[in-house]
Amino acid sequence: MPGRLASLASRPACRAERGAQGESVAGGRKNVLYGSLPLSISGKKYQNCTMDLTKYEKIFAQESERYLKELDDLLMRVEKDLLNRSLWSEIHGKVHSIKGMARALSLDKITGLSHSMEDWCKEFQQGTMEATANAVQLLFDGADLLRLLVARKGETDSHENQRWYSSLTSQFEKGPEESANKVQHVDSPHSSTPSPNKKINQVQVQYSLIEELLGLSQEILLSEKALPPLSQEQISSGLKNWIDRYTSLLKGLCFRLAQLRLMSVGDFFELFVKTIRDLAKEHNKEVRFEVIGGEVQADIALLANLREPFIHLFRNSIAHGIEPPDERVRAGKNPEGKIILEARRERDSLIISIGDDGQGIDRPAIIRHLKGKGSMTDEQIARMSQEEFFNTIISPDFSSVSETTDMAGRGIGMSVVAQAIEYLGGSMTIHSEKSRGTEFIIKLPLSLSILYAVTFYVGDYALSIPTSNVESIERRDRISPQERKSLYDLRALLGAHYNGGNGFHILKLRHHTPDSLTSGLHAKNGQICLLVDGITGNRQLMVMPLGELLSKVRIFSGVGIMEDGHISMLLDLENLLEVQTSSGHT
Repeated sequence: MPGRLASLASRPACRAERGAQGESVAGGRKNVLYGSLPLSISGKKYQNCTMDLTKYEKIFAQESERYLKELDDLLMRVEKDLLNRSLWSEIHGKVHSIKGMARALSLDKITGLSHSMEDWCKEFQQGTMEATANAVQLLFDGADLLRLLVARKGETDSHENQRWYSSLTSQFEKGPEESANKVQHVDSPHSSTPSPNKKINQVQVQYSLIEELLGLSQEILLSEKALPPLSQEQISSGLKNWIDRYTSLLKGLCFRLAQLRLMSVGDFFELFVKTIRDLAKEHNKEVRFEVIGGEVQADIALLANLREPFIHLFRNSIAHGIEPPDERVRAGKNPEGKIILEARRERDSLIISIGDDGQGIDRPAIIRHLKGKGSMTDEQIARMSQEEFFNTIISPDFSSVSETTDMAGRGIGMSVVAQAIEYLGGSMTIHSEKSRGTEFIIKLPLSLSILYAVTFYVGDYALSIPTSNVESIERRDRISPQERKSLYDLRALLGAHYNGGNGFHILKLRHHTPDSLTSGLHAKNGQICLLVDGITGNRQLMVMPLGELLSKVRIFSGVGIMEDGHISMLLDLENLLEVQTSSGHT
């Protein structure tokens, strides 16, 4: 069974009697997650094991957080496919793993609750009881309570928490036969959204990346012994080769270390899936969550500071933007509302938009508010652009909400969302249209990112375009006459040298391979083709901001550093096409 607790199985925690290792789980496999932990930890017997116990508690908290995230994902899937026994088997396994680890640390409340949840899952897995939407909701409530208990080291530290625990466990103890179809949702005394002060102090790292880093560091250590005794005349060339090799290793190490700082925006967006689901349930609305551009990577510290602002924007979209299903049907809309998160790079910035297809911002309400406070006249309002008008809701004293609920209309306002974005050096703009929805566009500085890009060359220039912008790579002789009309010659724009002939047919054949023939890159935004000398490949680039001088060159959006340390300039397609058109180069 994966997990760091499993990795400790061969090491004694302290000098104490050991319990049995593992027990069977769904599928007949053995669970050894808690094999290294004593099955009963009492104060007297383990007085000398405080440091070890603290270590195991930290590991338990980390592993449980991962299992609970996976449990949430599985419950959201089974909610739409209640009779899927395979999903119920996976859910049973996650709950069982949490129970086993908790029992090893004598966390009785977590053990008892997870055992009750496990019994329910087993009934649904075996098909002896039919799962219901209400039963799934109770399991969601159980997962939320487990999350709180893990954070509190297994204790209900307040009267409210104890009442929540007692109410929930009593329903589980009735068993699926008695309760599955009569489950009452048990409200948590806490918000279901993450704490705004919670920081990301730990990062999950792929094992393969750790192996690569270890390999690079070992090569660097060994390289100092790689320089043999040299005669005076050999020192110059030998030392140069050694320095080149050493530099290459260091560049590779820096590239991999930079990856540890980054997180894909898609993974960050996944943190909000359950929050959106819970908000929709709270307001009796149907909401679908879509992500575009999730492959973009950004600094974890930057993304961590966006959690609370994003949660507030989701609250506003669901509570005040997306209409109830029956109202949407009357308006000719799909009863299921939609929230779309999109991320993309623009030069040295990360652009994230959060949009919904709801009723839009209530413009008359804003006008009434502005006039009622005496802050603006009709004439001033009439002169405002649409962007300026909607940005008035960012004002600290603005509020058009006539009443508040537990999930919306409270807490930080739009002004604090804007302040949080500004603190990160960014900005936020708002677009809204009646009956069509609202979009919040957030622009943030991007000091470092990693993306996949198609790299190619034009003359002596190494260039690249994000893979997501490329539809296909073609040889020039396979481009249709219609596509030839949208060919853009990068060599003409960049002043790259080529040897006459028929102009676009590349006969340099630097590597004497078909890849050195002209290639057409069909960009997704407009089906345009870029005429290039040859394709290098699809590579991972570490993208850095342009320097002060290069920032004035509009056709570039960043500097891409390859794993071998070579540089590739990242093209800004939008500005490139604008410059191409204005200069007459096509």
